Amino acid sequence: MTTETIAPQAYEIEAEIRIQAQPPAVWRALTAEIGHWWPHTFTDEPRAIRLEPVIGGLFYEQFDDGGAGALYATVTYIQPQRILRISGAMGMSGAALYVKTYRLEPVDGGTLVRTTASTLGTVSAETLENYRSRGEEVLQALKRFAEATSNDR
Repeated sequence: MTTETIAPQAYEIEAEIRIQAQPPAVWRALTAEIGHWWPHTFTDEPRAIRLEPVIGGLFYEQFDDGGAGALYATVTYIQPQRILRISGAMGMSGAALYVKTYRLEPVDGGTLVRTTASTLGTVSAETLENYRSRGEEVLQALKRFAEATSNDR
């Protein structure tokens, strides 16, 4: 009997976006208001999407009031209004470890958001490309929401 072993590989995806809203508004959108704009869910109509912005806090989707849901990730590092790092599968097939870091920097009256997604595992090229494009969708959704709501406060 022969078995084939596939060695895990490390990948890193970086992206950035400028948002015309101050860091406190972008931080609020990224954490407390994430359920209003997060574009990727396991169910068509989740009951809620929540991110608890504390060490060990959960980032999860609640399917219904009966306790069903999915854990996306756990907060592993946080500097309020500056850095948020989460670790978890985030639904990525083949990932043994997935870490996403959001860095917020004030720039020209707005905020520069830089992200790094680090993955270790046996992840297909197609899955990586999906996560790259979905990461861009997440940043665009964050931008639209933060810019639309920052003037309302």
